[in-house]
Amino acid sequence: MQDPSEQKWIAWVNKGLAAGIHQNVFEALFDREDLLDGARTATGFQDFGAMDFIEPLDLLLEGFDETSTLNPVGRLAGRWYLMRLLCNRLRFEAVWQNDPRIGSQTVRQPIFILGLPRTGSTLLHEVLAQHSSLRAPRFWESTFTPSRGPMDLYRTVAAAAQINLVNRMAPNLKGIHRLGARLPHECVTIQAHAMRSIQFHAAHRVSAYNEWLQTCDWEPAYQWHERYLKVLQCGEQEARWLLKAPGHMLGLEALESVYPDARFIQLHRDPAEVIPSMASLSVALRSAFSDAVDEWEIGRDTVEQWSRGLVNTLRLRKQNADLDARFIDIHYKELVSCPAEVVRRIVEFTGLSATAMFEQKVEHHLTQNGKGRHGHHDYSLRRFGFKRSDLDERFADYRAEHLRA
Repeated sequence: MQDPSEQKWIAWVNKGLAAGIHQNVFEALFDREDLLDGARTATGFQDFGAMDFIEPLDLLLEGFDETSTLNPVGRLAGRWYLMRLLCNRLRFEAVWQNDPRIGSQTVRQPIFILGLPRTGSTLLHEVLAQHSSLRAPRFWESTFTPSRGPMDLYRTVAAAAQINLVNRMAPNLKGIHRLGARLPHECVTIQAHAMRSIQFHAAHRVSAYNEWLQTCDWEPAYQWHERYLKVLQCGEQEARWLLKAPGHMLGLEALESVYPDARFIQLHRDPAEVIPSMASLSVALRSAFSDAVDEWEIGRDTVEQWSRGLVNTLRLRKQNADLDARFIDIHYKELVSCPAEVVRRIVEFTGLSATAMFEQKVEHHLTQNGKGRHGHHDYSLRRFGFKRSDLDERFADYRAEHLRA
């Protein structure tokens, strides 16, 4: 649960907003044409690129407006977030069109970290990013469209300010998922620009959108993802991309279509340990924006989503021997007990060079950022309405395939 002082602070802000802003203003926050026109006015650009983001945008707007039970802070934050994504799309298309070098870029043999959340993926992402031949997207780059100029410093500062505000509004988040403006960041924020990302339902109750997302065509999200990486890498020294998001399991078929030479690191952990941890992240996020957070509903949604992701990944790996050969499986217990050895295995599997400098960087990073150094949080199954036997049964196939003793 949130700290009472933080809840009181947000309650004061909500009360002030509710009293000072006319209800008609709140009702107009999620009008699609108003948002699109507002983004065009704010940036001075007109071209959003491919308009395949409109269908999911409409579902998000409906969810934000009608089903997410947003408080005044949540409604304003939701409007601001969608506006930022739309402004980023406009600026991105302008950057793409103004630099003919970008389209000729090649994203070569990217490495994707996927698997259930809370499996050590953030630590592994940061550790592997120490390698001189790898490049990971940083939080500020995923949050604001890079311009390759003085504005990039401003965007780094703005991203840091955004993180500070989020941590102020959702103080429990720091113990669940560490963020930093210059730290490697998940792909979910890049994909959010295509309005296809698991982060929307994690932070807001947008049920109809979430149902659509589970079976949607992910191809536009990965086409956008590839273009975004090309913008980031243009003009830089050549490096392979190191990318991470548990949600890649949902769109794995489309990912593999866009990146046919990708390598994959799948992390494994007992779902009974993962599910309450991931659900607690959603509770921490939603509590900042809504006064009606149903923890049992969040638990059910979390189980459904990650069950789908695991089933999809198991199915595709079994059906496609070439795809399966590009996977390396790492267990959470291995990563925690002997991380340096795990990193050496991954380096060998991905064809990277193992240098003394890289090994020193790995050792230093592990010393500074090992398990538990950035907080602890609740792993209670009961809090989210489950017993251990419920999850053992639901994830039986996954457990048989990857968690055998």
